[in-house]
Amino acid sequence: MSIAWQVQTFAQLPSTQDRIRELAEAGAPEGTVVQSLVQTQGRGRHGNEWISPMGNLYMSMLLRPGCSPDQAGQISFVAAVALSAAMGDVLAPGHAKTLKWPNDVLIDGKKCAGILLESELKSGMVDTLILGMGVNIMAPPEDRIGINQVSKGPVPIHPFRDMVLSHFSAFYEHWRTKGFAEIRALWLQQAHNIGKAVTVKLQDRTLEGIFQDIDEKGILKLCNAQHEIIDVLSGDIYFS
Repeated sequence: MSIAWQVQTFAQLPSTQDRIRELAEAGAPEGTVVQSLVQTQGRGRHGNEWISPMGNLYMSMLLRPGCSPDQAGQISFVAAVALSAAMGDVLAPGHAKTLKWPNDVLIDGKKCAGILLESELKSGMVDTLILGMGVNIMAPPEDRIGINQVSKGPVPIHPFRDMVLSHFSAFYEHWRTKGFAEIRALWLQQAHNIGKAVTVKLQDRTLEGIFQDIDEKGILKLCNAQHEIIDVLSGDIYFS
C-alpha cells in the first residue's frame, strides 16, 4: 500500500528535520513531509552543516515503521535506492550514479545527495523515524554536482520531489513486506568502489582495507591487511 504523502512546503526554515520533529510530537501521521526552499541551519550526519541555498531539494519525511533499531538503519538504504531510481528517470546517457556508504548518492563520483535518519524509541521499538534528504539540483556547492548539470532537460524541484516520494513509497512497502534482502542487493549493485581500498575514519582511530560487503544490518564489512573482517557501524569513508 502506497504512502499517502502530505507535503508542507515553506519558503525558508532553520531545518526541515526540526520542523517535522515538532509535527511528529504533535501526533502527525506517517507520510507527513516538510520541504523548505531554503534552510538556514540545515545539517547532515554528526551535526555537520548542510549548505542549503535556493535551487535544491531539502525535505524531511515522517515514518512510523514500528521496527527494531537495527531494522530502522536499513531505511537509509531504502532511501538511497529510491533517490537513485528517481535520478535515473532524468539523467542523460553517459553519467553514472553510485551509492556511497552509508548515506550519499554520487553522480560521476561527485556528491549529489545526502540522507539523514533520526529516530525516537518507544518500548524499545522505533516509533518515530525522521528521514531527511538533501539533493543538489540547480545550486550545488563547490566540488559537488547538481542534477541539472547531467540531466536530459531541466529538472523542476517539485516534480522531482514527487518522483522521489513515489519511488520511496514503493521501495519502503517492499521493505516492510519482503524484508531487506532485495533492497540490499539493489544497493550493492550500485555501491561506490566496492571491492576497492577504503579508509574509514572513526572517532578514535582510522581503519584501512578492502570494502567487501554490507550485511543485513547495513554494516560495512572491511577486510584488512591481515585478512580479518572488521564490522564498521559508522564512520567517514574515503576511497583511494
